[in-house]
Amino acid sequence: MKLDAIGKKYGDIFTIGVFHKELVILRNWELVRDIFGRLEASGRPETLIARQVALGDMGIVSAQGSLWQENRRFTMRILKDFGFGKREAMDSIIRDSVLDLCRFLEENQLRPLDLGPRLNVAVLNVIWKMTADKQFPHGDSRMQYFMKSLMEVFKDSSYIGNFQWVPLLVYLWPPALRASQRIDRNAAAIAKIFSDELEEHKRNLPSSGGSNDYIDAYLTEMAQQKARGEVNPNFSEIELRVIISDLFIAGSETTTNTIRWCVLFLLCHPEIQEKLQAEVDSVVGPERLPSLDDRDRMYYMQAFIMEVQRLANLLPFGLPHFATEDIEVTGLRFPKGTSFLANVWSCHMDPKFWPDPEKFDPGRFLNPDGSVKTKVPSFLPFLLGKRQCLGESLALMELFLFLAIFMQKFTFRTTTGRPHPKAEAVGGLITGIGDDLGWKTS
Repeated sequence: MKLDAIGKKYGDIFTIGVFHKELVILRNWELVRDIFGRLEASGRPETLIARQVALGDMGIVSAQGSLWQENRRFTMRILKDFGFGKREAMDSIIRDSVLDLCRFLEENQLRPLDLGPRLNVAVLNVIWKMTADKQFPHGDSRMQYFMKSLMEVFKDSSYIGNFQWVPLLVYLWPPALRASQRIDRNAAAIAKIFSDELEEHKRNLPSSGGSNDYIDAYLTEMAQQKARGEVNPNFSEIELRVIISDLFIAGSETTTNTIRWCVLFLLCHPEIQEKLQAEVDSVVGPERLPSLDDRDRMYYMQAFIMEVQRLANLLPFGLPHFATEDIEVTGLRFPKGTSFLANVWSCHMDPKFWPDPEKFDPGRFLNPDGSVKTKVPSFLPFLLGKRQCLGESLALMELFLFLAIFMQKFTFRTTTGRPHPKAEAVGGLITGIGDDLGWKTS
């Protein structure tokens, strides 16, 4: 990582110039926790990608001030009501998606497989169920179109790179310009899908005011505000559409890629796969499926997922923050409007806190008595503060159930005659891995 090399030379907090703008890089977890934990550092600078996907400063990820605060508070409350805080409800929603994927794997045992497309559908269906009370079968044309558009947005984000900080400069480099134009087209296609979904929900909104999903709840809130004679510009159909986009972007590709990284590390470390299977056999047994109630007793499974998150570094720099007020840190003063980036990669690879950091070792997250470490301050897969990932609890539930059910039903093996897979990352907005892992189930 180039920024990590720069940090080793200039220290744990330094400034880099991105064209005519400056970014403050934080490569130490204490600094990240200090600054990102402050309310005055919870702003979000406008970038080209945010302008294209979130209409500049709408939704939750990119919004500011009362627009962000009200919608974030409402969204957290509604999602908790619909399952984030209810294990039984989430068990059912996630398990349906996992079992659909398992049926595909069972039908293709001992055959080389590309997990990607089916896994994308399984993860996206969990979010569709919570936002729109729908799930789509694999091969559904609408789901395929949506998935293609969403994946291309992620892919093209890597071409934008530093140009997102100075959008006009995109026109100087043809590959970035073409990527930006594709993002515009795909963002519009995604927006159209969500707009159609909103119209359908408006036509079928329960007259009793009850809510079956997030869209119903938001539309009901708007109707109730109108009935009370309130004029609240922070709640609108456009805002709702962007929030839904935020939920899908935040909760789909990151979870999908983490599961793919899990499979990769299982292929690379069959002895760890055997330990995970033994834990599932001991805690769950063969007579029933794993449930979220089992998670608190499956320490090694939790530690494995945490180590995958640490070493994969799905979002190596998270998302940028900016200061809404002047900030003083370690004797340095940063004016209002300063942008900050957390070098999560450095935090997760610092040998001072992670002995032999490049080694894959779930045991580093276990206490001497075998229990899971609940507080690891240098572990920041979801960052922290008011801008902490909205989908953290959902992601952890999905990762556990996908992996636990996989380990109960399958053994992942490399394809005969194929070279052993390597844990190598593919860059972009989100750290992924190549499509062809060369693996099968048995």
